[in-house]
Amino acid sequence: MAADGSYRVTGGAPVPDPARVAAVAATLDTDPPEVFAEPARAAALERLERALGAVRTGDLTEAAAQLTHARSVLQDLTPADLATRKGLGGLFDSRGRRLRNFRNRFTSAAAGLADVAKDMAERIEGVTRRNSALDSAWDGLRDAVGDLDTHLSAVFSRLNPAETGEPSPLQQRGAVLAAGREAALRTLPLIRRVQNTDARLVESLALCRQGIDGWRDDWKDALGLAGRRPKRVRPDQTRLARTRDTLLARIDGALAELDTARSRRVEIAARIEALRRPL
Repeated sequence: MAADGSYRVTGGAPVPDPARVAAVAATLDTDPPEVFAEPARAAALERLERALGAVRTGDLTEAAAQLTHARSVLQDLTPADLATRKGLGGLFDSRGRRLRNFRNRFTSAAAGLADVAKDMAERIEGVTRRNSALDSAWDGLRDAVGDLDTHLSAVFSRLNPAETGEPSPLQQRGAVLAAGREAALRTLPLIRRVQNTDARLVESLALCRQGIDGWRDDWKDALGLAGRRPKRVRPDQTRLARTRDTLLARIDGALAELDTARSRRVEIAARIEALRRPL
């Protein structure tokens, strides 16, 4: 560890208050170097653990399973099924029977997708709560960096830059504190990366939830089910397919964001763990 404060070249943290540094340095007159700033170091490690826990919180596997199920249900609802068969097979087929059967399938599918939409709303709330926990972890780590900076400045105020040879106990302690500060500092942008990924995930899940409601309402209208009693209609297959495909595209987008979010969580958790391990 350099004795000139060069440990602070990364992060852009504010310069510690000189009066606070002097007060902390005075404790070196009574405290042995080996335990100097231990509460500050322990607090930084605890906040690293808290950040790691927040990153690992929330299993997204079930959300992916729900969306995959919704996708399968929608794909099975093919508007072309409304068309009667051609040729001799059409003699025993009717547009009315096909419409009734399709309406029944739609009603069942809509009920199932309503549960998916409810689950998406709960997932969004969960990610939002986790974001608050990550904000708290970020604030705590930022404060830990500032506190360690103050203690490191106190260490440097007592070191002789011209001193050579084996590191003194105080130099060794300063190296330990600098390592903790560096780990906390490097974790800050990792937390923001997770939050940025989660923000995109929340947006895609919200689009799916809204899309399910829009698909249900549009199909109810197109299939003559919007009123108190079913209407005699000839559904526009192109309209039905367009609304369904729009929702399928949103689901595909959400599934992609879920994959990204899960991979990002694993990656970031591993990096924070690697920063924490040697401390």
